[in-house]
Amino acid sequence: MATSGTTTFTLNRDEIIAAALRRLRRIDPALDTPAQDVTDCAQALNLMVKEWGVDGVLLWANEEVCLFQQYNTQFYSIGPSGDNCGLLSDSFKTQIATAADSGDSTISVDSDDDIADGDYIGIQLDDGTIQWTTVDGTPSGDDVDLDASLTDDVAVDNYVFSYTTKIARPTKILEARVRDTDDVDTPLDIVTSRTQFLSQTDKDSTGRVLEIHYNPDITNGQLYVWPVCGTGDITDRIIMTVQRVIEDFDASANNFDGPPEALRALIWCLAEEVGPEYGIDVLNGKGAIVSVNAAKYYQRLKRAYRSYDPVYIRP
Repeated sequence: MATSGTTTFTLNRDEIIAAALRRLRRIDPALDTPAQDVTDCAQALNLMVKEWGVDGVLLWANEEVCLFQQYNTQFYSIGPSGDNCGLLSDSFKTQIATAADSGDSTISVDSDDDIADGDYIGIQLDDGTIQWTTVDGTPSGDDVDLDASLTDDVAVDNYVFSYTTKIARPTKILEARVRDTDDVDTPLDIVTSRTQFLSQTDKDSTGRVLEIHYNPDITNGQLYVWPVCGTGDITDRIIMTVQRVIEDFDASANNFDGPPEALRALIWCLAEEVGPEYGIDVLNGKGAIVSVNAAKYYQRLKRAYRSYDPVYIRP
């Protein structure tokens, strides 16, 4: 017998809800799920997967991001309306091929292969800062038109950075390093204590970044760095492994933003979450099997997607 040849099985929002309610024996499998049940369970489902992120089970939601530093800046806003931070896979660098003057709105670069219309683009100016604007039109012949004129002269071999989309707000930063223009990384210390980080006496000292502190906040996260970036370190980028927020279930056809291995845990945990709303005691009697299975499959998922960090022992 031939196999399917596919590995794309998943479930959408309403299929997950229906499966959870079948575990509770609250719907007829031959009939459509009542609209009110879908609405109530969709809310519970979204609440639940957001909390999963806090528990650290969403290892598949980890991603590599690139923060472009700005001169003399201690605080960065990380998120959809924040500062210049994109996915590492979407972040590129090139260099100036022909010198440009202040007031020019076109630059010539070594390669425009990774630059597209509408991209965010940062140009290293001769004053040691980086000017950010957006790309105006599709580049041609390594010439890139800008939506804003240059505010200072730009010399040959100055660096140009670009990316397309700002990242969503990370829930946490798992690892970080600073990367120079030769793509050599140096690990950074992540200071988790806000009090410890803010106790730095000279917060305005400049140099290559050594420490960061992150507050996830709401729309945009808040990233603090120390020391702050000087002109000599302006081309260094901060590369971070972050945990992104799991995508919402907004519509009936939305698939789960995760691997199929998590679906069984998702279904049983949703059944446990909404069981009391249907008058089912999920801790005692016949309903206890719901909590037993929810815990079993959730713990199995956590073991499978656990991050094993090294342990260092010092004398």
